[in-house]
Amino acid sequence: MKRLIRDIPIPLTRNDSLDSIDFEAGAALLIDKPKGITSFGVVQRVRSLIGIRKVGHTGTLDPLATGLLILLTGKATRSQNHFMSLDKEYLATILLGMMTDTWDMDGKIVAEAPVPSTTKDRLIQLINERFVGTFKQMPPAFSSIKQNGVPSYKRARKGQQVKLDPRQVTLHNFSIEEWSPEEFTIRLDCSSGFYVRSLAHDIGEAIGCGGTLKSLIRKRIDTYQVDDALTLGELAAKIKR
Repeated sequence: MKRLIRDIPIPLTRNDSLDSIDFEAGAALLIDKPKGITSFGVVQRVRSLIGIRKVGHTGTLDPLATGLLILLTGKATRSQNHFMSLDKEYLATILLGMMTDTWDMDGKIVAEAPVPSTTKDRLIQLINERFVGTFKQMPPAFSSIKQNGVPSYKRARKGQQVKLDPRQVTLHNFSIEEWSPEEFTIRLDCSSGFYVRSLAHDIGEAIGCGGTLKSLIRKRIDTYQVDDALTLGELAAKIKR
């Protein structure tokens, strides 16, 4: 069965058979990215499994992060912009009182400070006042945003100065799932292009003690859920049948 609606492929899930799928003609796959691998690393694994070169993802997840990636194959890569533009939902844990150069736990610690006395209600008020809605967000220097064709993280790793422009993003809504004075877990519904690392950094800066992203799960892209996604192991098992 051809899984296309107006040239937009309907992503295949863990419950779908892959036996009759023509990956060269074009398909979309929901993949649950594991921790410790880059998004491009996932692409390389899938290329090897399905036996074609033309595979791409539709929105980077950092190595520290886990969760939903939508991969496109063959002619379906033409719909990359559609999938990249979709809203996303994340579950993030933010650690206060520490800053790193990457704004997450993969980086070097550059500052530590005592966490001021606060409450969950004050944190909710701060996020509502400063970050809910559409605003200009500064991306991390360690990001895949290109300057003169070079990803900014490559310059940052060499100690070179990185100057990025703020980008317009939207935080539609959020909820605090777990809270303690030193760290909290937040669920975010946000636009494409939103950097959760930047939010962690900016919240820490607003509180006055610094903040860094401790963990991140991409739970959803538009209506597509990580619970429906294939692990790389599951994909390998389906391909080998």
